Amino acid sequence: MKYQQINKSKCYCITLCRAANAITAYYDEGLQPTGMTTKQFSLLLHLSRLEEASTGELADYVNLERSTVTRNLKILVEQGWVYDKAEPGKRNHRYAVTEAGQQKIEEAYVIWERLQENLNEMLGEDNMQALRSALYKIQELQKA
Repeated sequence: MKYQQINKSKCYCITLCRAANAITAYYDEGLQPTGMTTKQFSLLLHLSRLEEASTGELADYVNLERSTVTRNLKILVEQGWVYDKAEPGKRNHRYAVTEAGQQKIEEAYVIWERLQENLNEMLGEDNMQALRSALYKIQELQKA
């Protein structure tokens, strides 16, 4: 019981890290039937919106570290959901979503929508809007 009190930190950083871990675990668990993690789903979805992109372009678009994008793209390629448009032996990698990847997006999107609705019901629409607004402002710290 004593440890529950410790978890209620006044530190914004620790509280946000714990919340980020909890929400990532929530989405990862929900998406488990698709064989994808939250980051993989997000990359696949965003890549489909871009139609094609290099690793750097995709990393900039989703605001993630290039190494994280590279690691997850490798898995998406291995699964057959993304392909590299570069000619064999060339270094100018350009990635695009395959037909199987597009089907995977559609499968995962249904689950993602349910997860979103569950959170919305749990926290309420007004709280979700306020949370999104605050999180977008916090992300601006990175650019300052």
